[in-house]
Amino acid sequence: MHGFYFKCTNCFAEMTTKTDPQNKNYVVESGATRNFEPWRAEAEEVERERNRRKSQGMGDAMKSLENRTLDSKREIDILAALDEMKSRKSRHATVSVDSMLDALQRTAAEKVRYFVVVQI
Repeated sequence: MHGFYFKCTNCFAEMTTKTDPQNKNYVVESGATRNFEPWRAEAEEVERERNRRKSQGMGDAMKSLENRTLDSKREIDILAALDEMKSRKSRHATVSVDSMLDALQRTAAEKVRYFVVVQI
């Protein structure tokens, strides 16, 4: 465990933190407040729920199987969402500025031709 001491560059107040290697985290001792990290609260809630279900299903084999099935389904859903995000990112990466400008110029030219034909 390591302690760190910082001074604020604006008011020169001292802030003290300690590392928490067991939880891969840090603890603010004095002089500061920790920012709210929504992903940390969500991860802790998922872990608590998993531990609760694990303790419930210890004696009941069927309940344990249901819990593992739910966990597997949740992981598959997360992986599917991650795959979707990766494919979206790769589709957006293949679009170049030049191709976008060419498409814009083509549509502008088509609109001009359409208005010329309509006016005649």
